[in-house]
Amino acid sequence: MKFKNFGRVLCAVALSGMALAAPMLSGCNTDHPEAKITIEYDGVSYVLEYKMYRNMYPQTVLHFIELADNNFYDNTIIHNYQSTYLYGGGYSYSETDELSYKQAYADGEDGLRDYMDATSKEKEYSILADPSAGKITPSVYRDFIDGKYSQPLNTLIGEFSTNQHKIENGALKGSFGALRMYYTSKSEIKDRVYLNKQGSAAGVMGEYRYNSATSMFSIQTGTSTSSDSNYCIFATIKDSEPLTELRTAITKNLTTDEVKLYVDNYDEFVGANVNEATYRVSKTAIIVKSVEITKY
Repeated sequence: MKFKNFGRVLCAVALSGMALAAPMLSGCNTDHPEAKITIEYDGVSYVLEYKMYRNMYPQTVLHFIELADNNFYDNTIIHNYQSTYLYGGGYSYSETDELSYKQAYADGEDGLRDYMDATSKEKEYSILADPSAGKITPSVYRDFIDGKYSQPLNTLIGEFSTNQHKIENGALKGSFGALRMYYTSKSEIKDRVYLNKQGSAAGVMGEYRYNSATSMFSIQTGTSTSSDSNYCIFATIKDSEPLTELRTAITKNLTTDEVKLYVDNYDEFVGANVNEATYRVSKTAIIVKSVEITKY
């Protein structure tokens, strides 16, 4: 039994006895779960510890936790390096496959594009592709029939305002180390879907393009306090020193390539009706070795 799943086991035990359920379940889902992100750069590991805000963004936090628990983020790369953000969660990293990250660079831009296309997790990973797998809890559905949600869309997990069905930024604004999850427009499916809003007994209609989360996250390395309706800031860093050290190391040794990629229309990383995205990729791979939930 993996230690990180121990809290889930306690929840299941609590449910088996109604007399004990209330006191035990109170410790299962805390307002502030915690995560540990281990990033490796140039042979050095940097451990970033995060405090999440389930009390503000329950669905976004749940989505991130479920992806982490399914090892989705392990051995992925920071695929888009900007001066103020590190973008991850989209592409696998491997030096053992036929087309490795290092070999892709040796082969030039076409090789790098081939590598990233081949390792796109949004397109290939089964826990996102199969709503019936039960590994990701959906909050958006195709239909609401006879008082029940049907046809779940597992990658569409978000926080919705009362009227506009867009992300609620709440009290969390940008800060150094802030962890954000990306919500992006979709171009392929433009019809309306039902939102399983917390506290709503019936399906609430909303546009698909406004209620769609990818697996992609970003770590803020600048100090801006602004917010963006395309992102949900759902976690803050507990100790900024490891991230400061990582940012300094990257800045000292940074050489990048820009690579243009075609994106999956069903789960785009960019805005509606845009077929291509340009990423700035560090030639020395910035590797997300693991994302572990340390407190539920």
